[in-house]
Amino acid sequence: MKDENIFSIGEIARLTGVTIRTLQYYDNIGLVPLDKKDIHGRRYFRESDISRLQQVMFYKSMGLKINKIKDLLSETITPQQFLNVLNDQKYMLIQKMNDLNSSMAILEASVASIDESKTIPWGNLIQMIILFNKETIFKYNKISFDDEAQNVLLEHYKSIDTILKDYWEWKTLVLEAISHTMNKVEPKSNQGQEFAKKWNNMVQMITNKDEELLEAHKTSYENRDLWPDEDKQLMEFANNFIDEAMAHYKRNEVH
Repeated sequence: MKDENIFSIGEIARLTGVTIRTLQYYDNIGLVPLDKKDIHGRRYFRESDISRLQQVMFYKSMGLKINKIKDLLSETITPQQFLNVLNDQKYMLIQKMNDLNSSMAILEASVASIDESKTIPWGNLIQMIILFNKETIFKYNKISFDDEAQNVLLEHYKSIDTILKDYWEWKTLVLEAISHTMNKVEPKSNQGQEFAKKWNNMVQMITNKDEELLEAHKTSYENRDLWPDEDKQLMEFANNFIDEAMAHYKRNEVH
C-alpha cells in the first residue's frame, strides 16, 4: 500500500485556511488529531486527515456544535442519516432567522414609538410585546383559504426565505401601526402618511404588481378570522389606523 503524504500543521493551515490555533485545538480535543512524531521529532497530518478536516469544516459551516460533529465523525454515516442531519440543521437555522426577524420587528416598532413620544413608553412597549408571538408564522401552514387563492400563494411562496421576508415586512409595519395607535397619532398627520407610504410600498413589493397575487392576499385579509390568534389580534388592534391612513393616502395620490 502506498505511503500517505504527510503535512506539517503550517502546511495544512495554508492549504485549508484554518488557523494553526484552531488546528491545535482540534488536535487537543481529538477532533482531527495530529499523528505521532516523525523522525525529526515533529507531529504531522496525514493525507487522510485532510478529508476528516474537510468534513469538520463543512459541519462547522452548517452551524453544528463540536460535540455533534465528533459524534458524526465517530460512526459511519449513511446518505439518509446525513440528509436527516442537514434537514435538522436547516430547521434550526430557519428558527434562528425567524428569531432575528422578530427581534428586528420589535426593535423597529420600539424606535417608532420613542421617536413619536420622545420618551420611553414602557407600558406601550410591554403591551405590544404581550400581543406579539414570534412563532405565529409557523401556524399558517395549517390554514387554507379558497382553492384559487391557496394555489396562487403556494405557487409564489415556494421558498422559506420568501415567506420569512414578506411576512416580517408586513409584521414590522403592523407593529408600527400599533405603536402609532398607542401614541394616538392621527392617520392623516405627516407621521400617519409616512406610514401609509411605507405600507403602500410594502404591498407593491410583496405582490410585485401581480394582480393574481394581490387578489390572493386580499382574500387572505378578508378571511383573517382564519388567521392564528396572535396575528388576528395584532391586526384588529392596528386595522383602523391602517385603513384610515391608507384611505387618505390614496385620495391624495389620486389628486
